[in-house]
Amino acid sequence: MNKTAFKIFFMFSLTAAALSIFLLGINFLSFGFIGSDTGDRRPKTLVSDISAAYEDKGPEAAAALVPEDCWCLLLDGGGEAVWEANRPSDVPLKYSLADVARLTRWFLKDYPVYVNTLGEGLMILGTPKNSVGKYDVIYSMDWFSSLPQRAALIFLANLLLALALALIFGAGLYRRLRALMLGLEDLKAEREVSLPERGLFREIFRSLNAASGLIRRKNAALAKRDSARINWVSGISHDLRTPLAVIVGAAEELGEEPGLGPDGVKKAALIAAQGLKIGRLVEDMNLISSLEYDMQPSRKAPVKLCPLLRRTAAELVNSGAAAGHEISLDLRDGGAEVMGDEALLGRAFFNLINNSLVHNPAGSRVEILQYRVEDMAVVEINDDGVGAPREVLDRLDELPRSSHGLGLPMARRIVEAHGGTFSARSGGGLKVRITLPEKGL
Repeated sequence: MNKTAFKIFFMFSLTAAALSIFLLGINFLSFGFIGSDTGDRRPKTLVSDISAAYEDKGPEAAAALVPEDCWCLLLDGGGEAVWEANRPSDVPLKYSLADVARLTRWFLKDYPVYVNTLGEGLMILGTPKNSVGKYDVIYSMDWFSSLPQRAALIFLANLLLALALALIFGAGLYRRLRALMLGLEDLKAEREVSLPERGLFREIFRSLNAASGLIRRKNAALAKRDSARINWVSGISHDLRTPLAVIVGAAEELGEEPGLGPDGVKKAALIAAQGLKIGRLVEDMNLISSLEYDMQPSRKAPVKLCPLLRRTAAELVNSGAAAGHEISLDLRDGGAEVMGDEALLGRAFFNLINNSLVHNPAGSRVEILQYRVEDMAVVEINDDGVGAPREVLDRLDELPRSSHGLGLPMARRIVEAHGGTFSARSGGGLKVRITLPEKGL
């Protein structure tokens, strides 16, 4: 997350510096273009054109080229004016050698002047007063020879300055980007987000804060609803246990009455069996409510797997559920012991074995294996029956909303709640493999 924010900050700073250098170069070029006099009335070009016209076509052609606000003089070798055009009255007609030396560089009577030699003479072009500024700029050849090095130094100095400015202004952007990334991480994890609603990302921060508040309120409402649901299920389960216990007890006592005929004994036994089944379904309902919200086993203690598997298989055999089926046990790791809730683990094994008995025809064989692989206790419950549909195996992570198809998903939840793994595959019957971490290993 911090790397992402820093990467954005670095790219922003580098781009800003590159743009600054690019714009600096464009500005230099633009300044040079704008600062150069490239118009049609460039004085040096104009005086050269007037001289050529005078020499080739005569005085009238030369006079035609002189603009109305300018004037021209042609001096001979002795400094006397031999031709003039638009000459102001304050401009003299005779010049000494010193006068010529001064006017060829600067001004004549405050008129900016430009000169061009014409044979033995000198053509002078005067422009309006205050129309041109003249400055004496002289560079040595050493200056020109060192120009590339100095230009490189100036470029480097500008680059460093641009980078420094980009870093200064980018530091604020980095802080906001980092706050934004942290806020997104907190929002993803459904933690409370409280970002300062100011600056460049003001609207984004406000939206994240609002989304965080909405999630917090919804989670609170869901927690309240789920708590009420769990409490309701727990209360109903508790309320049903007492009358069920009375019904089962009364049915068992009724079945032992001496005067009750065979048909009555059979019906009493059926009532007791169905009452026990209802009691088991009530317990399953309570267990589903706990597992659905990933509640962990609260009564963890050392559990010996082999005795638990034997008792579970014996319970099914004694209840008649295994009638017509064969159950075999191959418990190789007799000392296997795990930390967990014995009742929950017993329910998982019961559901898996019972599932293989209920959903397979008579004559099917159920094999229960227990062994160790490294520090894991392994339990396999395999049958040679019809197997399980693919859609059931693909949805083992979902608890069904009814008791139908509950055995495998419930067993998977119980095993994973104990830190184990659960896998099931169908092929020549249903093959279930469970691993649980052994206690103390």
